[in-house]
Amino acid sequence: MSGTIKQPTAQRGGRRPANLVDSQLEHLENMVEYVTRAGTAHLQHGFDHEYWEKRVRLLEETHELIASQRQRSARLLERLASEARIGLKRRTAA
Repeated sequence: MSGTIKQPTAQRGGRRPANLVDSQLEHLENMVEYVTRAGTAHLQHGFDHEYWEKRVRLLEETHELIASQRQRSARLLERLASEARIGLKRRTAA
């Protein structure tokens, strides 16, 4: 027996198991909440809506999500898209 810690192997198609996703989704939900608060999005220095959308999409592409995780990820993407539209309206109105 070796002394190394085995990482969970990727499932068919190279995706990682769903049980590794919940903590990452929680982090993304917290950060999206922070980023989408009024006035904070442009203070993030590169951590804007696009960055967080890429993070959510990467999670979707690299993990086998179960239904509830797909719903959480869809809500995150919708919130980011909604806030991006609102931000665009604010900039064009100014």
